[in-house]
Amino acid sequence: MKTILTTITLGLLLSSCAHNFMRGTVAMKTNEKTAHVCLGNNDVKVGDKLNFYTNHCVGTSAAREESGPDKECKMEVTGTGIVSKLLNSHYSEVKTDGSFKITEGTLVQKQK
Repeated sequence: MKTILTTITLGLLLSSCAHNFMRGTVAMKTNEKTAHVCLGNNDVKVGDKLNFYTNHCVGTSAAREESGPDKECKMEVTGTGIVSKLLNSHYSEVKTDGSFKITEGTLVQKQK
């Protein structure tokens, strides 16, 4: 009985955390300021703000071949956008101010 309660409690905790950080990617750039992202109507709503991220890795060439203390990668916010339209359950349209370059595959995350 204790195992069942532990399993149920753990499942509830994990499922409650799953939607705190809605992440997706840029699926298609439609112009310099607009893109379709893989976050649909179950993930975001019109007016939600999203961050666009890039991976920034530093280290020596030798360090890149091996993991170790000389290599470090961080996700950095490159810009923000606002959901302007929900396209379907998988995609939405996001408009930015155009101050950064949108590329397909870029990570996007709903702001807290």
